[in-house]
Amino acid sequence: MECTYLDLEGKCKGPYNGFGCIKEMCTAEKTTVCEFNEQGFYCRKFRRFECIGIGNCGSFEDYIQFVNRRQKGAQPSK
Repeated sequence: MECTYLDLEGKCKGPYNGFGCIKEMCTAEKTTVCEFNEQGFYCRKFRRFECIGIGNCGSFEDYIQFVNRRQKGAQPSK
């Protein structure tokens, strides 16, 4: 198995940085590619500069609800 995250010492320099390579159990190279995603941050489907994840990519209303929930959760409490 070839991995772009594997360094010369056999350690992971990607999602499991510093740990030994777990080879076929690693999902880093097996991520599903979204046909609407451009450069990891632009969503062509909804014409927005945020990808909410392939599993959340439904209707425009789903997209907006997800973004609103995430932003609401990120706001500091008063």
